[in-house]
Amino acid sequence: MGKLRVGRFLISSRVNGPGRRFVIWFQGCPIRCRGCLNPEFHDEDGGHLIETARLVDMIRDLRDEIEGVTFTGGEPLAQAMELVKLAGAVKSMGLTVVCFTGYEMDEILKGNIEGGLELLEFVDVLIDGPYVEEKSAPLLWRGSTNQDVYFLTERYAEFRDRVTACSEMEAELKVGADGVYMTGIFDVEFWEELRRRLGDGS
Repeated sequence: MGKLRVGRFLISSRVNGPGRRFVIWFQGCPIRCRGCLNPEFHDEDGGHLIETARLVDMIRDLRDEIEGVTFTGGEPLAQAMELVKLAGAVKSMGLTVVCFTGYEMDEILKGNIEGGLELLEFVDVLIDGPYVEEKSAPLLWRGSTNQDVYFLTERYAEFRDRVTACSEMEAELKVGADGVYMTGIFDVEFWEELRRRLGDGS
C-alpha cells in the first residue's frame, strides 16, 4: 500500500451517509466548485500524506463502533488508484463505503477517471456531481439538485425514497484540536456568520 493525502478525518459522524461513519476528507480538488462547503480541502499540496495501511489500521480498531467509512473532500477520485486499496480493505472488514465526488457517474463509467471504475466495485452509495450554487436545495447528503445518489448495492435500499425528498439537510457542529467546524450539508452563509460570532465573541 502507498499513501493518501488527507485533509481531515472524523472518527464518528451521522451526517455523512447512513449510520455512524468514519469520515475521511481527502485533500486536493481539481473541480473547485463555486460556493463549495469545504474550500480548505482544494489545495493539492495541503493536508498530510498518510500511509494507507495506517488508515486501514485505524478503521479496523473502530469497526465495532461504526457502520462504514465515507470518502469525501476535496475530491476522493483524484486519488482513486490508491483509494481502491483502502476501499477494498474496508469492505473486507464487513463495513460499507459511501463516496462523494464532484465527477458525474457517466464520466466514471466511461473510464475517464483513472481508477474510478475499480473503485465503484467497492462503493455502496455514490453521491455524484459538482455543487452548483444556483441549484442549492435542502436535500439529504446533497447540496444542489443536479447531484444524484446511486445505490450500487442493496445495503441502503431503504433510503431510496428519502433522497428524493426535500427538507432533509443534516449537519453536525464539531469541536476539535484544529478548531470548530461544520460537517454535513449546511447553509454556507449561516456557517460564516456563526464563525464570525464565535471568533469575535459577539
